[in-house]
Amino acid sequence: MLKKVGSTVFTCFKYFCVAHCITEHVGDVFLCSGNSMEPSIQSGDLVIIRRFSKVFNDIDKGDLVVSKSPDEHKRFILKRVKAVDGQVVRRGVHFVTVPRGSVWLEGDNQATSSDSWDFGPVPKGLIQGRVICRIWPLTDFTTF
Repeated sequence: MLKKVGSTVFTCFKYFCVAHCITEHVGDVFLCSGNSMEPSIQSGDLVIIRRFSKVFNDIDKGDLVVSKSPDEHKRFILKRVKAVDGQVVRRGVHFVTVPRGSVWLEGDNQATSSDSWDFGPVPKGLIQGRVICRIWPLTDFTTF
């Protein structure tokens, strides 16, 4: 009996380790909240991110990314990449050059979005991954 319990615990531990490695290095599912990305992403949508995009520097202008918030490091944000290192962004008469190793993130809903215009360029190290598809609601399944 003790052998069977020990074997079951060890098997569960192995599966947990595999699941952890997948969610940390391959992909993960995120539940979106807030309206800063409307109409592209709604509050309550589930998206899948590809984590190894950040490893291979596969983040380009126009991509949707999940990043740690530069203001609150325990919070994640989903935004669109408007510029990558070396590019210039403009809003009205304000111009900003994105420094090397950073990206400029903005929400699609400018009126309600807290984005790089508020907290500045975001270091690429804070990016968790690139959004590859929306999986919920099923009627709005979309690949990006």
